[in-house]
Amino acid sequence: MKRCVLLLGLFLPLFGSAQTVFDEHQRDLLGKGRLNVGISAGQGYKGSRPTTIFYSPKIQYFLADGWSVTLEGRYLKTTSSDYLSSFPFNYAGAGLSTRYYFLRGNRFALFAQVGALYGQSNYDRFEPTDPFSTMNGIHNMNWQTNAGLGAHYRVGRRWSVEATVERSWLPSSYLTPDYNRWQAGIGINYRLK
Repeated sequence: MKRCVLLLGLFLPLFGSAQTVFDEHQRDLLGKGRLNVGISAGQGYKGSRPTTIFYSPKIQYFLADGWSVTLEGRYLKTTSSDYLSSFPFNYAGAGLSTRYYFLRGNRFALFAQVGALYGQSNYDRFEPTDPFSTMNGIHNMNWQTNAGLGAHYRVGRRWSVEATVERSWLPSSYLTPDYNRWQAGIGINYRLK
């Protein structure tokens, strides 16, 4: 299912028609051949599970007007102070995502995105009575996938801000807790080219 959503997100813009952009300044940010850099920060939540925060630097290139591919990194860690987070968890990875901007107006645009990152998760779980825990923690190489929606707002000729809401999937095992969750973030972007 995750692969189908990823493929749909990558190829759907090829079959859809883009809306006309009436503002030349918006085309400056979301037009074909543009290159943006940015950073996002946010928080993830899932019921009684520990809260997570994430940071995500990125480089975004527009393949067509309103359709981009992004190289991004992500660092995620737990922040709650309950029993589960007494065993710190963090994830560091890098990967690709794609976005399609729709309902583009003078300053405002909405977008849909899907992506996948590959990296290492560290779960520093040590209990003297548990035969599976180790002093060095549990380290896994795995994929984090995500899909979501966002809003983009052009602040100036080269600057824009964005807000995203996404669902994130990170594999768990009998040794690590479930960190699949909803995440919300805000970010800032700067157009280089």
